Amino acid sequence: MTAIPLRRFVRVVLACGWLGAGGVSLAAAQIGAPVPQLTVGRPAEGERPVVDGRVDEAVWARAEPFSAFIQQEPNEGEPATERTEIRFLVDRQNLSIAVVCFDSEPDKILVSQSRRDAPLNDTDSVQILLDTFNDGQNAFVFGTNPFGIEYDGQVTAEGQGGAQRGEGTGGINLNWDADWTVRTQRTERGWEAEFAIPLKTLRYNPGDERTWGVNVLRNVRRKNEQVFLSPVPRGYTLHRVSVAGKLHGLSLPARRDIRLLPYVAASVNDEKTLRTDTVDRNGDVGLDFKWGVRADLTLDVTVNTDFAQVEADEQQVNLTRFPLFFPEKRPFFLENAQLFQLGQAQAVDLFFSRRIGLSETGQPIDIVAGGRLSGKLGGGYNIGVLNMQTEAAVNDRLGQTLAPASNFTVARLQREVGRSNFGAMFVGRQGVGGRAPADDYNRAYGLDLGWQATTNGRLNAFLARTDSPRRKGGSDYAGRAAYLYVNELWGAGGAYTQVGDRFNPEVGFLRRRAYRSVEGRYNLSYQPKQWPWIRRIQPHTSFTVFTDLQNRLESSQGHWHFFDIMTRPGARFGYLFDSGQDRPRRPFTIYQDVTGRRVVIPAGQYAWIRGTFEGHTNLSAPISAMLWHRVGSYYNGDYHGWDLTVALRAGARLLSEIGWKRDDITLPGGSFRNDLVPMKISYAFTSLASLQGLIQYNKQASTLSSNIRLALLNRSGTGFFLVYNDRRDTSDFTPDELLGRSFIVKYTRLFDY
Repeated sequence: MTAIPLRRFVRVVLACGWLGAGGVSLAAAQIGAPVPQLTVGRPAEGERPVVDGRVDEAVWARAEPFSAFIQQEPNEGEPATERTEIRFLVDRQNLSIAVVCFDSEPDKILVSQSRRDAPLNDTDSVQILLDTFNDGQNAFVFGTNPFGIEYDGQVTAEGQGGAQRGEGTGGINLNWDADWTVRTQRTERGWEAEFAIPLKTLRYNPGDERTWGVNVLRNVRRKNEQVFLSPVPRGYTLHRVSVAGKLHGLSLPARRDIRLLPYVAASVNDEKTLRTDTVDRNGDVGLDFKWGVRADLTLDVTVNTDFAQVEADEQQVNLTRFPLFFPEKRPFFLENAQLFQLGQAQAVDLFFSRRIGLSETGQPIDIVAGGRLSGKLGGGYNIGVLNMQTEAAVNDRLGQTLAPASNFTVARLQREVGRSNFGAMFVGRQGVGGRAPADDYNRAYGLDLGWQATTNGRLNAFLARTDSPRRKGGSDYAGRAAYLYVNELWGAGGAYTQVGDRFNPEVGFLRRRAYRSVEGRYNLSYQPKQWPWIRRIQPHTSFTVFTDLQNRLESSQGHWHFFDIMTRPGARFGYLFDSGQDRPRRPFTIYQDVTGRRVVIPAGQYAWIRGTFEGHTNLSAPISAMLWHRVGSYYNGDYHGWDLTVALRAGARLLSEIGWKRDDITLPGGSFRNDLVPMKISYAFTSLASLQGLIQYNKQASTLSSNIRLALLNRSGTGFFLVYNDRRDTSDFTPDELLGRSFIVKYTRLFDY
């Protein structure tokens, strides 16, 4: 490195420190700048654009276009290199949106995704954010690409917190599926899209001359260029609702919609591990009911709930003494899911919906019925109430009760004040029926705060208590406070967490208990102008120390990623070090195979470090690869690991991906090598009809599992599904190869009134 670039780099670091000490950041300056002002068009009575993906009708010509898009990447603040026009129309039923993505080289438009809700980062795409309450915090997102896929989500607290940042109760819920329509076409101008979003799909305040927040992100993938209708500072995404433009002139009717989603399903299950009579044939019917009580409040009811069409979990290898986290995928629990979050995501969650209707091993437990009321009460209040009833789960072969019938209740109230919020939540489980003990209950209570202390700094905190019968530990507390600061150059944060040894959120997710932790993190995002091939240098580091409640060291985790480079076309490479310490009080099993052979970590105190090369090629290319190579120590032994993924794409329709993860570990108490090989493949007949397969080989469990899913969707994720599941034993230790298989047919239909 020459002296001049080094001095420039040092000046950037010093500037970051000055900004943190109180300097005015570019983000703050841009947030204070005037935002775009748009006016919605009103078609004549009975006039409505035909949603065909070509913006050429007279009704669009009369609507005011907006085209002054501004770059965030690669040259922040400069005009977009390709013109984009967007228009809005509203009538009594729909919000219609037209987008024309002009392109000087239309033959180079890149499409790499064809499945509903697929990521839009590595394809030409458009995303539209609608802040329908104009509160600067919450919004809906609708997106598409030139193939015409449907992409939608919900944003709360500007995407801060939740799964995205690991703090607080906010976040982005990309699993929400709405009822809307989009069509696209490639034209001589580039590519064009028309959206028709029924107003009853949205939540809003009815009335005349309403104003919404609005922003639009266009991705020109071959240039790796992202442009916004209303500029968003670096360090933030489209979900930065507070910098959105304004859409004026909306006349919005009261919302009183009713939707029925009945289903009929049939299945054949051949389970070799549980029953004497292994073949089980079932037919079932059920119903989901949705009622827009008000324009901003929705009641959902489900009867005889079924989730047979949901994709299978991807297997994980656990090299710790703590449980793994698997995400929720079932549709009923996904709408407004962020509202029901309180705690630290994936570590101390007061409510985790997978505890309802699923055993700890992921096996389904029948849900009899349930209901959820969620939305706004006015005055900045958000409300969420959920109640579900499950059947008892019984091992038919052994006659054992795996889980008693239970009733689950969740109540959530949150108040928004500007860009801040605070609230409270109750979570309860009560065992019912003859298989439940007399005192089978668990209750959790929590208070939380999300305070936007400065333009770029946010404090998240919570305090929670759980109550259980004395035989399960009685009562105890947990709490956390975390501060995060992010601007266009750097971000930093710190947190303190404490969890009592009897804290027991049975309807939540708790990774560990009886600890205190202190953590910190820092990241820098630097664009060196003197090296045009580099888009970003982004070193970052984080460190967490865990002690017991007597302040004795329990464990620590360090991530030291000082060399991390992203190239202009979108590739990335770097080298990092992970450090760790652990002091297990008792021996624990780290590995066990089907033969019963175990590798045990004895009680003691351990420290290790390993280096990792990580990198990936341009993920939008027809052939791409990601590689992690790790070498170092692990507890009191040696570690060598590979993690390789190769993706192949034939156009936008056929996508495939095969991975290989190897952990090769040598310890004084034994050695083991585990391989996990996942393979994914999908073919899209249309943007709503696809065939998907997930095949996974796990050497430790000696299993080969398959999940094949044909989905012919109609509206809002409903339609016809064929699902085949298969699990096979690949070892010579057991006599039967087939462990279980199932074939499921399901049809669900949306009726709205």
